[in-house]
Amino acid sequence: MDGAPREPPPTPLVWRQAAVLGSLWAASEILLGSFLHNLRVPLRGHVLTAIAIAILAGGSRLWRQRGVVWRAGLIAAAMKSVSPSAVLLGPMVAIAMEGFLFELGLALVRGGLGGAVLGGALAMSWTFAHQLGSLLITYGLNLVEVYTRLVALAERQLGPIPLGAWGPLTALAVLNLVVGAVAAALGWRAASQPAAAMAQTMGGTPQAFPAPRARTPITPHLGALGAVAVALPLGLLALARLPLPAGAAVLAALLGLGALRWGKALQRLARPRFWVGILLLTGVTAVAFQVGRAGPEAALEGLRVAAAMTLRAMLVTAGFAAVGVELANPRLRRWLARWGAGRLLAAGETAFATLPAIIAAMPPARTILRHPLRAVSAQVQRLDAWLLQLDKQTPPARAVIITGETGSGKTTLLAAVVEALRARGVRLGGVLAPGSWRDGRRWGFEVVEVGSGRREPLAAREGPPDWLPAGQFRVNPAGLEVGRAALRAAREGGAQVVIVDEVGPWELAGHGWAAELDTLVAQPPPLLLLVVRRASLAAVLARWPLVALAVYPAAGSDPAKVAGELAGLVETEATLGRGEHPGRQRPRGAVGAGGGQP
Repeated sequence: MDGAPREPPPTPLVWRQAAVLGSLWAASEILLGSFLHNLRVPLRGHVLTAIAIAILAGGSRLWRQRGVVWRAGLIAAAMKSVSPSAVLLGPMVAIAMEGFLFELGLALVRGGLGGAVLGGALAMSWTFAHQLGSLLITYGLNLVEVYTRLVALAERQLGPIPLGAWGPLTALAVLNLVVGAVAAALGWRAASQPAAAMAQTMGGTPQAFPAPRARTPITPHLGALGAVAVALPLGLLALARLPLPAGAAVLAALLGLGALRWGKALQRLARPRFWVGILLLTGVTAVAFQVGRAGPEAALEGLRVAAAMTLRAMLVTAGFAAVGVELANPRLRRWLARWGAGRLLAAGETAFATLPAIIAAMPPARTILRHPLRAVSAQVQRLDAWLLQLDKQTPPARAVIITGETGSGKTTLLAAVVEALRARGVRLGGVLAPGSWRDGRRWGFEVVEVGSGRREPLAAREGPPDWLPAGQFRVNPAGLEVGRAALRAAREGGAQVVIVDEVGPWELAGHGWAAELDTLVAQPPPLLLLVVRRASLAAVLARWPLVALAVYPAAGSDPAKVAGELAGLVETEATLGRGEHPGRQRPRGAVGAGGGQP
């Protein structure tokens, strides 16, 4: 320890501002990115970056707090995961780096318009550098040889090119710097435009929130991530050192093994767009290797280089697809929380809570592209209002859900998870509703208080006349009261996990545990563990403002594994300090096939 003063930790306001600014950045990426992708607009990455730079410049003029922009970049990168796009790792890295570089520009010039202009130029330069780096990683150094040969061919036709092979790259780099600087200047100016005038001209058509990208049914595993981290560089080394046939055999073996686990993630190798690019590359390479010589030997050499680049592209594409799957591991999140990333994770949850309101206020994508300055101005003017709304809002309840069809063992899985959590020392409360069968039909249910183990008949097909009718069953009022009291006690008694078995059609109609669930959602406990019939899952999530952290199918889920992940979530809740952080994170789990109760 040298006794030097340390910078105090960032205040919560910085993270909240970053959450709102990052959410606006992510909204523009999600909405505009999908729109431009569907239209196959060229250079759409540059268009998205220019819009983002204008937003950051406007936000930095409104909020002159240091550190907001780089934090917003990290948050926007994490939020990119809800994009419908299948390729996310590269864009997420690019967004984070753009935030850091914009912040660097602000720091070098100490803020102001000059800092924003420099930051915008640096951020846009990363787009160009990122594209070059991606091409080199994908195709290797053979791409450099192809490029230099093409420049030589151009010089034969047009005469000397300034700076030789570096000339076109330098020109493109300078053009990117200029575009970034101009976008930042326009964004800075947009922040000073009168809000009323912009509201009149822009309006704000509610936008549909894009559905999260489909998740693979793979459970991320750190061992698999480590295997990819080892296999990818070894595979690249093999392709570089071995003859072409042997390299192709190694690649086939790696892809075959990878398909056993990441089959769906590797489907992008079969997409026409991938192979169109490969064919174009092959043609360009064949032409480039004809420079200065001709004949079959030159053509064969060009085809050999193109084949080597193709094999490398297939390996890199498959490797990064697998990495993207494995990085969704919840253990990484818990590890980050323990090692100082708690504020970042909480700010990300805040940003996800703000995202729907921001998307609803955004004009259509076509309008943004036609009038980008007005669009940026209209959104930047709302930043303070969104921040105020965020500070006032009640965070939504966080839930883990067990789902499936009738009779598939939802409560059986839940009971095993409860025992495993209890053995780990997790404080539990709430109710279980185990059922009984007769003649191949569900005959009745009991209610079991999780804390005390007290049992009471809850429903039966042939219950007494004074029990309440509920479809084909009759419900015991005394059993209902036992369950309702247990749910109230769980909320008031500080349970870390409150269990509700189950939430179904009766609750959706306002009966059963509906009133207690309303209270639990309005005043959220640290974590809810719900059993929901699969057919009712969408309606339950629409009826109650829940954030589903994970959805486990009853069929095929390992109780010990589910309990371990739940215990980890409880630990993360405690690490983040839920009472201090507004907002919650977006749904993470994907509904799978499974079972449940009636």
